[in-house]
Amino acid sequence: MIRIFCLLILFICSPLLADNTITLTAGDRIFLFVPGEKAFRDDFTIDDNGKIQLPEVGTVSIANLTIQEAEQKIKQKLSSIYLNLNDFKLTLKEQLIRIHVLGYVEKPGTVSLKPNSNIQLALAAVGGARPGAQLDKFSITQNGTSRQFNYKKYLDTGDPSSLPTLKNGDTVFVPVSPLLGNIEVDFDAAAIQNTGDANERDGLTLFGEVRNPGTFSYKPEMNVVDALMRADGVTHHADVTKIRVITNNKPYQFDLKSFLDTGDESLLPPIKPGTTIFAPIEVDDINTTSRTVFVMGEVKAAGPYEIGKKTRFIDVLANAGGPTRFADTTQIKILSETEAPMTINLVEYTKSPHTYDIPHMKTGDVVFVPEKATVSEKSWLKITEDRSIKIIGAVNVPGRYEWSPAMDFMDLLAHAEGPTKRANLSNIRLILENEDLDNGHDVSFFNLQNFMKEGSPKRLLPHLSAGMTIIVDELPDDPSDNKASWLRQSPKDSIYIFGAVGAPGRYAFNDEQGFLDILSAADGPNKEADLQDVLITHRNGQRTTVSHLNLANYFETGNENLLPKVLPGDVIYIPQTTKPKDDKSVMVIGSVKGPGRFNWNKRLTFLDIFALAGGPSETANLSSIRIIKKNKNDPNSIIYFDLEKFINRGGNFAALPTIRPGDTIMVDELPSDPSDNKSTWIRQNAEESIYVFGSVNAPGRYAFNEQLSFLDILSAADGPNKDANLQQIKISHRNGSHANVTTLNLTLYFETGDETLLPKVVPGDVIYIPQRNGDWLDKPANRVVRLMGEVKNPGRYSFNNQMSLLDLLAEAGGPTDKAYIEKIMIVNSSCCGDKSQIFSLRDYITSPSETPIPMLRPGDTVYVPNEEDSTTSLLRQGLQDAFSFVTTLLVIGAAL
Repeated sequence: MIRIFCLLILFICSPLLADNTITLTAGDRIFLFVPGEKAFRDDFTIDDNGKIQLPEVGTVSIANLTIQEAEQKIKQKLSSIYLNLNDFKLTLKEQLIRIHVLGYVEKPGTVSLKPNSNIQLALAAVGGARPGAQLDKFSITQNGTSRQFNYKKYLDTGDPSSLPTLKNGDTVFVPVSPLLGNIEVDFDAAAIQNTGDANERDGLTLFGEVRNPGTFSYKPEMNVVDALMRADGVTHHADVTKIRVITNNKPYQFDLKSFLDTGDESLLPPIKPGTTIFAPIEVDDINTTSRTVFVMGEVKAAGPYEIGKKTRFIDVLANAGGPTRFADTTQIKILSETEAPMTINLVEYTKSPHTYDIPHMKTGDVVFVPEKATVSEKSWLKITEDRSIKIIGAVNVPGRYEWSPAMDFMDLLAHAEGPTKRANLSNIRLILENEDLDNGHDVSFFNLQNFMKEGSPKRLLPHLSAGMTIIVDELPDDPSDNKASWLRQSPKDSIYIFGAVGAPGRYAFNDEQGFLDILSAADGPNKEADLQDVLITHRNGQRTTVSHLNLANYFETGNENLLPKVLPGDVIYIPQTTKPKDDKSVMVIGSVKGPGRFNWNKRLTFLDIFALAGGPSETANLSSIRIIKKNKNDPNSIIYFDLEKFINRGGNFAALPTIRPGDTIMVDELPSDPSDNKSTWIRQNAEESIYVFGSVNAPGRYAFNEQLSFLDILSAADGPNKDANLQQIKISHRNGSHANVTTLNLTLYFETGDETLLPKVVPGDVIYIPQRNGDWLDKPANRVVRLMGEVKNPGRYSFNNQMSLLDLLAEAGGPTDKAYIEKIMIVNSSCCGDKSQIFSLRDYITSPSETPIPMLRPGDTVYVPNEEDSTTSLLRQGLQDAFSFVTTLLVIGAAL
């Protein structure tokens, strides 16, 4: 019985003994059982510093503690936040070891491994060693002591005894291979091996135009060719005829091409350990042999080429890739040291290759393929005078072009991309040098315009010859260009127009145009033109004649017979109407669109004169237009006319003032804007003004009439500003025998809309809007809601039935960070006494459908308390005191 009892005691106490022997280390995974707390559902892992992060507590260091010691320490930390910890329990879920893997690995860092894990598992956890790591010199640091081990031996044999045993906190370092340089590049084992397998003293060094330069091991039976093959041979850029070899400090030049052609081993230079071989690039010097010809110019691959005894010109040209698209294949030159230059026309050769003689090539010959002349080519030196033709003037691409007997005039014009839109096609000049003539050249003219209209045969085109110059004159671009371009226009193709026209000048003219055409080209007659007496000077006959034209009569009747026939060389003059005389004119000045002096006649009324002046401007004062009469008996007489009243009442033409010659109509101007009062008040009649002072945005002196009201003049002053006292507006009425002052409550008008509250103001009155002392006076208590407590902008807010408590809080900027939003208090004022209610904003946020928003009415008071005043804070403080009292009682009871 005693034995069974002892075994039972041992079974019960064994977990407790295990908890006292197991020590927690970094990487261990534990579980904390806290009933009812969601934050403790997941496991906690001890970090490298031996700490865990607990909710609402922070970090707790539990490394190197037993399970029981760690449980007591964590429970003590949690007891200040959580009350019910009777069932708290710490359970070790998994115990791991933490290994630091550093050096040339994919992802260096700290990894968590199960106990008894080896080096290979630690490397696998960090992604393995990188290509280029030195596997035979790994090092491990345990308890501050470092030692090396051969990981490569383990990979070769699989013997785990060559690997050290890992312990918690060990550091494994993977070094990099010395074959890698100081600058890291992608590892390529084959490339490292191919760069050489020997040093400079015992090997052969090859560089230059070889495929794989480096220092390679030497073998006694090797020659230069073997050494070049060890470097994978030469590149296609290498000059194989001038390979340099240095053996025992003595230079040799090796011609690989001659050796391969002859097989003579005597051409091979000696090589020994330490020999240096250099293959130069072919472009470093001129490559000349006893069988070389040269190809230059517009070919695909210019350069030297080797020939045989029966190599022909066409073979060399083909070997050079043939001519490019820019080559002039009709002028290919063959230059020889012993014979005269020869010209090859490849176009003729392609037409009949059997009859065209193609020479054989000789050593040292030079084949030159010239570049053909193009339209965009600016250099004229490439085309000689005996095969060129020039076209200048109004063509799209003027220049010097290659000439051919098969070319006609239309071919040349098309080659120059045709005439421009301003080209004078009726008079094209063709100039040909002729030493037999006195002036040294022959000039002919060609009318291309008639040629195209009549569809003339091709034989009527002018004959072209080498050395000819063709000039296409240009018409003026526009009438304003006449002065700058009149020299380029022939006088026999021009007509002259002067006087009262929009653009007088000298214009191109032909037989197909008429009088109206030339008048339209000059932008037509202007407003000052006298159309009843147009003068035309005809200069095309033996003597000059002048005809008269009543153009106004033509416009009224449309009779084409009235229009004269004009020809190039004629002169058209349109005179200007006589300026109005002072005794037969009326002057209009002031705020009209076109002030000036206007001819007067008996049929003109005041409105006619006003219309001739362009009508009033936007700022004209139409209520007080002055007519200054020119009367010998009474020179100072002035008549005032209210045009605005005339227009508003429908207009009685009998009431219009009578206008006589010499009268002056003066239209005053209103101020441009309120800010312009200071500079224009002198121009404004005091009898038509009203004054606004005080708290308005633009106080000043404003024009006023009978159609305007109090609100109009208040709007002209940009309305009251934010500091205005709208309940105490003062109006001084000065239109009577003595001043009378009235008071206006404009706030009451805005609330009721009663027009009878607005006073009647007339010119001369003074309006004064005083400044208020406090904003709260304008808001009665029964029309506002008071908001106090922890909000960003407490105060009195205007409120209506459409707003809720949330609108009020948003208007005040919302609660502050210290607000206790679970207990917002609302005091409602009613007929039966004040009532209070509590609203939880947090409950509304979490479940809005279940939390009603209390109703607010004007006059209510809302208070948002501070979180320090919350019941929870007060209760928590009380519970702490009560908990201390209960703990004391329990200790006393245990002692008893």
